[in-house]
Amino acid sequence: MEYIYLLYRSIPTFADFDDSDREILKTAVVNNAARGITGYLWRTGDQFFQALHGPMAEVDALYQKLIIDPRHQDVELLLRAFAPATSPFKNWSMGYDHFIDTELDLMPELDGSRPALSPERAVKVWDALVRAAESAMRFGSIQPIARAPQESERAYLERISDA
Repeated sequence: MEYIYLLYRSIPTFADFDDSDREILKTAVVNNAARGITGYLWRTGDQFFQALHGPMAEVDALYQKLIIDPRHQDVELLLRAFAPATSPFKNWSMGYDHFIDTELDLMPELDGSRPALSPERAVKVWDALVRAAESAMRFGSIQPIARAPQESERAYLERISDA
């Protein structure tokens, strides 16, 4: 079986801290786990960056669904490459956190457009997402709907479903 990793960015349809992010996570945890996909979703006030890893056919099929999901728009594929079978996101079917886009110089231009990302810069974003996921797995996040360290997927799904 061939594995890939994929990174895309998009523009959220709903405002920051809207319940739509919680709905995205609930769906991702259930569906990704069933398909052997792992990943991490970063949110700024006005952008999503999502990293996915898993079996090529499953990740590609998921991406086709994601590009028509009404909870975001202007989906831009940044990276897609073969990957080892071992995921950098361990057993997290989907992690989530906020980040400040100025940290990676990813804030929108004055005209509202997103900055262009070369493949080299996209790799840096991927690497930053992997490091952020590792940190969240180890230390957690202040984001209330982020998964807590050592929290099982079942407990996480129950917690974000009950909120």
